[in-house]
Amino acid sequence: MTKVVVGASSLPAGRNMSSQLDYIKKMQNFGADMYHLDVMDGLFVKNQTVDYTYLEQLKMSSILLFDVHLMVQNPTKVISKYAKAGANILTIHYEAFDDDKKFIKALKKIRKLGMMAGIALDLDTSVESIEPFLKYCDLVLIMSVKAGKGGQQFSESAIKKIKALRKLDSKILIEVDGGIDNISSQKAVKAGADIVVSGSYIYNNEAYEAIQSLKGRN
Repeated sequence: MTKVVVGASSLPAGRNMSSQLDYIKKMQNFGADMYHLDVMDGLFVKNQTVDYTYLEQLKMSSILLFDVHLMVQNPTKVISKYAKAGANILTIHYEAFDDDKKFIKALKKIRKLGMMAGIALDLDTSVESIEPFLKYCDLVLIMSVKAGKGGQQFSESAIKKIKALRKLDSKILIEVDGGIDNISSQKAVKAGADIVVSGSYIYNNEAYEAIQSLKGRN
């Protein structure tokens, strides 16, 4: 059986620090492998969520890996802050850059600061557009919904993108996020994904059973 890494999205816990601390404790106890910190600045996307100050406190309360997804207008400005706060993986959006050299520089900086570097692709961005940058990253996050809002329905177009990326690079880690439940996660993993991120499905069901189902264990 293929090992599936499950990241629990921070979105359902909202912006209340107490709720975040309670939620991450449950996710750790119920078998999540990573805490996927969804960071939105209200500029790159409409909504606003947590930031590096939350990460600092959460890091002190959990042994989970911290997978930070930056949906912000200027990722380069905050890379160092997330490194200092304890991010293990830092993923930045290809769409947040209008200059390839700046994008490469940002990915290199993430690695230099000791984090795994990830590239996030929004729903309408092609896999082929990031092919020149794959050598500078460790992971690609394929959005299966439009970035910026939880509770959306999984888009089947993500499956084609996962397959296309796997053909381009057989070793790179592929993460998929958006509308992930026990059915869409199986489709994504079969297509070549290594990591599935889920928010609403875990939050709205019995968390332990939901996480195990994402791992294909029931």
